[in-house]
Amino acid sequence: MAQTKFDKQLEDGLEQGAVAFGRFVSGAPLDGEPRPPGSLPRWGIALLRLVFLAWAGWAAWMWWWIQDHDRVIRVSIGAAAVAVPVVVIAAIRGRGRRRHMRSLVLPMSMALKELLSGWDDHHRLRALTIPIDRSFVAIRLPDGWHDTGGLKDQMRELVQDRMGGLWAGEWNLKAHPFNVVFTPQKPKPKLEPPETVDFFSDVVQKAIAACEPGQLVLGIDERQRPVIKEMTGETAMWALSVGSGGGKSSFLQMIITQLVRQRATVIGIDVKMASINCFESVEGVHLYTDPGNIGDMRSAISWAAREVEARNYVKKGNPRKNFDRLTLILEEGNEFGDASKEWWNENKEKGEPASDPIWGDIASIMRMGRHVNVTIIGVFQDLREAAVGSRGLRNMFRMILMGNFNANQWKMIVNTTPVPESVDRAGRMMIIEGNRRVWIQVPYADPEDFRTHSMELRKQRGYSTEDLYGAPPARSPQRLPSLLQQSTPLFTKEAPAQAVSAGQDGVEDTAPPSVSMVKDSPALEATAAQDDAAESVPEVELLPLAEISRRLANQGIEVSAELMRQHKRRRKNFPAGQLVDGKELFALDDLAQYYGPEEEEPAGSDEDDAADGEQDGDD
Repeated sequence: MAQTKFDKQLEDGLEQGAVAFGRFVSGAPLDGEPRPPGSLPRWGIALLRLVFLAWAGWAAWMWWWIQDHDRVIRVSIGAAAVAVPVVVIAAIRGRGRRRHMRSLVLPMSMALKELLSGWDDHHRLRALTIPIDRSFVAIRLPDGWHDTGGLKDQMRELVQDRMGGLWAGEWNLKAHPFNVVFTPQKPKPKLEPPETVDFFSDVVQKAIAACEPGQLVLGIDERQRPVIKEMTGETAMWALSVGSGGGKSSFLQMIITQLVRQRATVIGIDVKMASINCFESVEGVHLYTDPGNIGDMRSAISWAAREVEARNYVKKGNPRKNFDRLTLILEEGNEFGDASKEWWNENKEKGEPASDPIWGDIASIMRMGRHVNVTIIGVFQDLREAAVGSRGLRNMFRMILMGNFNANQWKMIVNTTPVPESVDRAGRMMIIEGNRRVWIQVPYADPEDFRTHSMELRKQRGYSTEDLYGAPPARSPQRLPSLLQQSTPLFTKEAPAQAVSAGQDGVEDTAPPSVSMVKDSPALEATAAQDDAAESVPEVELLPLAEISRRLANQGIEVSAELMRQHKRRRKNFPAGQLVDGKELFALDDLAQYYGPEEEEPAGSDEDDAADGEQDGDD
């Protein structure tokens, strides 16, 4: 039987009615358009519709069948009294959700257009889930979706840009439905080294005991673990660029103690006279700390360079030869560089180079020393190129420790960005080894405890000079500072009273020490004892003219080194000198007698006096 037009219309009407009823009871929009952002969820809309449908059916049944009109009216008024506040509250609370949808969810769904090009705007909006508390971002992906051209990274960067902070994604591309859930990464807690570390603690001592020869414990890092570095190979030469109060002294004392444990010979140079004096009398530790005898420090460096030369010669004949460690420590390198330059300007002979040659010996040690177990630790407040003789030595310190630094120092030495924030705490240093950066806290102990422990280590482990092919140069007697040599009190015209030492209770320190005090001072007694010991030795001490000039000034004989050089060239009766390593040196007693008060104008030939007169006239 043929289907009539009426039958077709009836069938279409029933079908549309069924679709409309299905949308009504399921909570879907009746017009088929997507729900606006911020609307109620679909299950909530379906529940409200079913409640309304049930109420309408009950009211119709009660109104038309039961004829109980009053009951329908009462129930309707009560339901309205309850429903109206609920709807108002839901509308107010929905404002935040609608704002959240308009400001975040909807723009992000639009931004996903290029990454999810297979879906339209409606599908992308439904695929994106972001709770109002922004605790996660869930994105449903089309079936078969795969990463082409870094889509995963682009999607993660999009989420991070919209949500802020760092987010990590958990991807599901193996089972239906495909999706990715992004969650915020928790910031890692900032790790810092301990505020203080005891050198004699179990952690430090166990780490030191586990060190192989050439390995040294430098400190404790952010993870509370000991940091051990090797003073061998490419990192045989160390440099410290640490500001005042940064813990340089504690670091050196700790390192010297560990070197003593490894039976090493240590040459310590310190013009500050404060950092390493506690190791005085420790066997194998040779200290040169008198700023009045810069020549002794230079001689010690030159001796170390000659030791490197001798060891390399022996190594050439016996490649398997292993040498005991020899370490040169140059404390306060900036001050030493200035003092050494001044010494060279005063003592250099005519025709010698203007640049200080001591940096040539240091360069020789740095280039050739690591092959024969000779190393250097240079300590500077500011590791400028000029502070190491402008010879390109700064780049040879392959391991640098920095502390208490500023941005300019970091840019000059390391030259990387961003500049790390310096921690203004004694002993807090950063180890810079190539591209590696590690913060440490340097172990600390009392200097006297370091000395006592070093003496015990020498007794337990012994010490040998078998690998030394010469002896470190002897130290000159310590020179008394000029202010302690004055005998006339300042700020008074009266005769000098009995002076007292600085810091004595009840006495105001208003005048320099008197002659009696200087004679009784421990420093002068020590100097006198050293002079007596030197006099008992039959050998005559030979010194350069600049040093003799300073020592004659201490005896009240004022004569400059330049004037003595003129007299040496022009006067026949000038005391003869001796050549030592290419340098002409003289005896102090000979020149003291030559320029003594009893012979203020030494007898010379008429030609010499005339020449001197002409020279004075020229001057």
